[in-house]
Amino acid sequence: MRRDANPFDCYGIHFDGIVAWTQSRQTNGFIEALNGLFQAAKRKARGYERFATMRTVLFLIAGKLDLTHINPHAS
Repeated sequence: MRRDANPFDCYGIHFDGIVAWTQSRQTNGFIEALNGLFQAAKRKARGYERFATMRTVLFLIAGKLDLTHINPHAS
């Protein structure tokens, strides 16, 4: 930052976001978590072309199902 720059000028650019956060106290952490799950599903479903397969893998990852009663060797 330049010495002659006013540090409060950047607040004008982000003012709407700052006000929205003070009113709702919500961040984009939830969306980032969903993005992480989706990226993991894309890595696991690599090679599959249908969206239905991608959606199934995403549900299996996000659902955290206990599949040990079906396959006791599943981890």
